[in-house]
Amino acid sequence: MDRAAARAFMEQFMGLVVGAGLVGVAGVADRTGIFRALAERGPSTAHAVAEAAGLHQRYVEEALAALAAGGLLEYDPDAETFTMSEAAAVCLTDDTSPYYIAGWTQAFPALMAHVPRVAEAFERGGGISYADFGEDIVAGIDRMNSPAISTLLTAKWLPKLPDVVANLETGVAVADVGCGSGAAALELAREFPASSVVGYDIDEASIVRARQRASDAGLDNVRFVQAAAEALPTDPGFDFIMSLDVVHDMADPHAGLHGIHNALTDNGVYLMVEPNAGPHLEDNLHPIGAMQYAISTLHCLPVSLAHGHIGLGTAWGPLKAEDLCRSVGFSGFVRLDIDNPMNAFYRVEK
Repeated sequence: MDRAAARAFMEQFMGLVVGAGLVGVAGVADRTGIFRALAERGPSTAHAVAEAAGLHQRYVEEALAALAAGGLLEYDPDAETFTMSEAAAVCLTDDTSPYYIAGWTQAFPALMAHVPRVAEAFERGGGISYADFGEDIVAGIDRMNSPAISTLLTAKWLPKLPDVVANLETGVAVADVGCGSGAAALELAREFPASSVVGYDIDEASIVRARQRASDAGLDNVRFVQAAAEALPTDPGFDFIMSLDVVHDMADPHAGLHGIHNALTDNGVYLMVEPNAGPHLEDNLHPIGAMQYAISTLHCLPVSLAHGHIGLGTAWGPLKAEDLCRSVGFSGFVRLDIDNPMNAFYRVEK
């Protein structure tokens, strides 16, 4: 055995363990207000952070030590103070920023908690329904996606569809398929008050959250329905349909896209957003690809296979996306020129 190679692999794997552990501690810091206290106070001792957040100091000391050792915080040994950099504060405390990533600290530990059930699915087949992953997944995904949607959907993404924007301003019927907790549908309803927006999702908890947010916002041109894409109404149909990171999770993507095709008016446009992946495994052998395959293994695939269908997986790529769209009758399929490391954007037409 090559001992040097074995040690190198051990170091590589332990790096993964360190990262997973830090995500867990960051999740605690997020839930307990430690990050927010540091962002608001600047350099602070563990005692000051514990006092500001109303926490037991000994726990806070250990968490801050872990975060400092992992490089998420800065530590001044002379003053015994911990500091959160401006960049870290934006990423971990500013939920209005497209750089906000604290949702991962809620969603990822929830995924890890289901590893035994995923392993069971490997052995017996089937999967885990979306609802069975629990509230932390629903809330975590909402927190992961909402800031970017709120800041980029109407400002950066939709301008690549100028005819759609013009129609939205005039007033058209819109469907958001797989709307989750409603961030995108609510953003469209706010930005385009002449249009009517309906969000569809199969998850009851997500629909409940979306309806509450619509009520809180006082918007009367948006509503939310618990239904799958296959159940979209076709008369009179929708002039604009979007699905943001949804198709690869569908139990039956072919049936879901067929439902979208049937519900789209003849001159309508479908915006399909899916993970930004290459068409072949060798194109995705990099950190983002590793994350996509990992999330797919732990969540996307079990959600799809829970209902006995094909399980596209997260990194299905543009070739399969186009083939699947054309197989249900779509004739137009164009990838939009939107620079985004995580997602690919497609304009799809009847």
